[in-house]
Amino acid sequence: MYNKTILTGWLVLLLFALAGCSHPASKPKEIMINWSKLPDLPGMADTASLGVSAPFVGISNGKLLVAGGCNFPDKPVTEGGAKKYYSDIFALDLSAPAAGWKKAGNLPHPIAYGAAVTTPEGIVCIGGNNSDSFFPDVYLLSWNKTDEKADIRKLPSLPAPMDNLSATYIDNTIYVAGGNEDTHPCNTFLSMEPATESNWNSLPGFPGAARVQPVLAAQKAEDGTRIYLAGGFQPIQNDMDAIVPTDMLSYHLASKTWRTETKLPVFANGDPRTFTGGCAVSYGDSSILLMSGVNYDCFFNAINRPKRMAKAVEQFDTTGIDCLEREAKEYMHHPVEWYKFNTALLQYNTFTKEWKELGNYEQLARAGAGAVLTGDSLIIVNGELKPGIRTPQVNYAQIK
Repeated sequence: MYNKTILTGWLVLLLFALAGCSHPASKPKEIMINWSKLPDLPGMADTASLGVSAPFVGISNGKLLVAGGCNFPDKPVTEGGAKKYYSDIFALDLSAPAAGWKKAGNLPHPIAYGAAVTTPEGIVCIGGNNSDSFFPDVYLLSWNKTDEKADIRKLPSLPAPMDNLSATYIDNTIYVAGGNEDTHPCNTFLSMEPATESNWNSLPGFPGAARVQPVLAAQKAEDGTRIYLAGGFQPIQNDMDAIVPTDMLSYHLASKTWRTETKLPVFANGDPRTFTGGCAVSYGDSSILLMSGVNYDCFFNAINRPKRMAKAVEQFDTTGIDCLEREAKEYMHHPVEWYKFNTALLQYNTFTKEWKELGNYEQLARAGAGAVLTGDSLIIVNGELKPGIRTPQVNYAQIK
């Protein structure tokens, strides 16, 4: 009886231990964030160091590479300034950042609003546009240690021009989703293996509204690898209002199916949240970090204003017309704080499906920034402080 009791006890303890081991990522680790600064990005093409929005950003052979992007160099957009696109490539040695940025070459053409992912082969730059063209082009940027510059190699082009899309990389495969395809908002979902330079594969498009400027991340989950899609917006279409989704979808690689993964957590006052124009990176073996981007209410009201104006005109609502015209005129002139760009760093655990807020940081209040994770270091490159106004700052967060 004594031996049987001992054996039963050991079996119970073993079952508990095995249960704990079956979900190694079920308990999120406590995360601490310590911020510092890297050197500001220098001026593009002999312009002042104004910073850029929507550049390609990644890491190759220990160098942080930033390529392309756009800004308003001559005068602010509020004064009728014209947007300028760049082809410059800059490199920063992350082992000696005090040495500053170095010019590392030029892209084949000025471009912004594409997507970039860091791979073992280098940084894959996908799609994008400038003031004249929309591109299906895909390039691999890799740091040439001998020549001290960025080598550029063309990879298989997208099936069609795409811009304002998102991309992620896992298990030797790049995935891209959303944005505009042939200038039209889309639900497109594609994959490609850069190491073999295979052609792009069409995968099942994601359900629901189209998503322009979404975020995308790949991570392990309880049922295998999933691709997570959040943020983005569908512009006004015919009689339909613009849509800013407030959920996160996930795609299961094994079953090739989409599902609604979770709702994005609302703010403390109950206001909805979006990561449109934001960033997402995979962290560890069970987490996604989501950050930056626009404020839901400010952005939703702005992109639906033309529809409200059309309705006011149709109804001969002069008071409404005056109010909407005033809103439109004032929209670009508010102080930075008015736009309420996202400052929160959120962690989503793909095993427990739990959200956790890791703090609010001014360094994240950007839209159109580049984000890259190297080891336990998160780097945020440039972006908009408000519509039309960029920052040259490159901020660096040590995650512990």
